[in-house]
Amino acid sequence: MDPRPAPPPRERSLRPAELAGRRVGVWGHGREGRAAVSAALAAGAASVLVADSRPVDPATLPGGVAATPDVADLAGCDVVFRSPGISPYREDARALADRTLVTTGTGVALAEAAARGVPVLCVTGTKGKSTTSALAAAVLTAAGRPAVHAGNIGTPLLDVLPEVGSRTLVVEISSYQAAAVPDFAGRGALTSLAPEHLDWHGSAETYYRDKLRVFSSCPERSVVVSAQARPLAEEHLDAAQLVDPADVLPAGLAARVQPVHLPGAHNRSNVEVALAACALLGLDLAARADDVTAAVAAFRALPHRLSPVATLGGVTFVDDTLSTTPVSVLAALDALAGRPVTLIAGGQDRGLDYTGLAATLVARREEVALVTVPDTGARLADDVRREAAGAAVRLTETASLAEAVAAAIAGTAPGGVVLLSPGAPSYNRFRDFEELAATYEQILVDAGAECVRAL
Repeated sequence: MDPRPAPPPRERSLRPAELAGRRVGVWGHGREGRAAVSAALAAGAASVLVADSRPVDPATLPGGVAATPDVADLAGCDVVFRSPGISPYREDARALADRTLVTTGTGVALAEAAARGVPVLCVTGTKGKSTTSALAAAVLTAAGRPAVHAGNIGTPLLDVLPEVGSRTLVVEISSYQAAAVPDFAGRGALTSLAPEHLDWHGSAETYYRDKLRVFSSCPERSVVVSAQARPLAEEHLDAAQLVDPADVLPAGLAARVQPVHLPGAHNRSNVEVALAACALLGLDLAARADDVTAAVAAFRALPHRLSPVATLGGVTFVDDTLSTTPVSVLAALDALAGRPVTLIAGGQDRGLDYTGLAATLVARREEVALVTVPDTGARLADDVRREAAGAAVRLTETASLAEAVAAAIAGTAPGGVVLLSPGAPSYNRFRDFEELAATYEQILVDAGAECVRAL
């Protein structure tokens, strides 16, 4: 039984025009918060108040916008934009939703896109959503259907709405964003599902429900789903809404496309989901097969997703810092099968289960060495030793990323791969995954490595 109820019912979508003349609050001053401030001002809001627990520099705020450290001050606003990182299950979020109308930038942007008749594809999944959404946008554009790629990828939807025009909007949507969008009726794609963000959602079951909520109002046969995700999707959506890639891909196309820069079975699945989603949007894949295959062949791995970044002494160093779950580490190891790998893993502990990953590492102990960093590294190391039951395993525990990289350099033979795939977020030691990746690269440069940017 799911221990948590649905998100606060007063959270709803509205169009930007409805902000005119109203007092607008913005909770959180990150990218999404700044986009909400701009949208409110452009719509003619009577006032805008930003609330953030971190000090907001007045110089970063447009004229007439005020700031407060106390979220309770937003209760006096007519509408409040809640930033994605703030869980609606928090007590202060529930209290605010009881006193005023709470919405999100994603919900407002999608409502506006629907009103304008903009074709929209929402792509989500525990892993693979960035690659799949970026690839879908690239294929559509190459085949004569210009697309704008935005959302969780780093570009808020509210920022791109003014320039979308008649182009297709391809949206990467996180579970945080999906939970607040109950009325989307466009096309969707689901890449994979595994436990994630339990600190925000509270349980795996709530995470799945929240993540799939974005598709709850989609029509029949409108959501492409991978084989891995289908069983869980059927528990939260009507099976009639779901489409298997094979049902819409032209015969022979899947075998023809060659994602040469996207290694691994998981990326092959991402490609098929992306192409099937393009078909649901009306793209004639058979007629534009040459354009489609060329776009897939040219598409390169996005930064921080199995991306080679340096070489040293015949060893390739790979940045997979967006890997924040054990499942994503397993996918990375599968993509590198056949090559000796030194895995650097560990990060913020959010209570995920690492026993399955440990079992795989022990089973592959002849080809995979493990170097751990705090905090989850200690748990993973314990799980590996327990699973090994006395068998020899190549395991090194370290106290920092610098120590881990030094150990990996010393222990990896020429021809091997050092894979930084944390299997956890990096917030315990770094600002975010980008700072983790930059630190990794700097350590390698300091060690004499040569930076690379392609396979």
